[in-house]
Amino acid sequence: MESELTKDQMRLLLVINEYTKAGDQDNPVWVKELPVLAIIYAGIIKGVFRDYDYAPWSVSMLDGTRHWLNVSREGKDDVEDLLNLRLLAIIRISTSQYGYVTAYRPTQLGQEVIETIPDNIRKEVFDLIHCPHCKTLFQVDMSKKEFSFVCSHCGNKESIDIDDIEDVPYATRPYLPSFDFRWFMSGEEGCD
Repeated sequence: MESELTKDQMRLLLVINEYTKAGDQDNPVWVKELPVLAIIYAGIIKGVFRDYDYAPWSVSMLDGTRHWLNVSREGKDDVEDLLNLRLLAIIRISTSQYGYVTAYRPTQLGQEVIETIPDNIRKEVFDLIHCPHCKTLFQVDMSKKEFSFVCSHCGNKESIDIDDIEDVPYATRPYLPSFDFRWFMSGEEGCD
């Protein structure tokens, strides 16, 4: 199964595993989709997710509002692929504002695949989501509409600028395809 996964899919599976491994069968821990999107964005910026890109996307926040965030469609597609391969489990929970929160965790099959992931990929993911000072797993803080990695042990805080939408300059010009208008004229000659 590991040979079927891309390296970025392995990295994504490891990220979700790190944030859910504190749970067990009786008390599972799930990681919400919004923090996963923030981690993917941070991983793209830091060069961990090499084949992912991002673009502005209107995202429903936990408080029921919508905001434009830099979201990786490739990352979202890889989550779907991992779900289809039965490596991830998914849960959707309704909120008090009648919205939905989606969360993930690895399945038993996903755990088996995680055991086969090479050490160099493990190190990249570890360095992305652990505090460089004390090696504690970062928590993703989403207070005041700002995203950041926060270390609960030493207090280190790293901003995740997922909401910093870039202005992309572009130039356009009209495109008129070449068309032979004589074709229309051929039918009008006999109408007089």
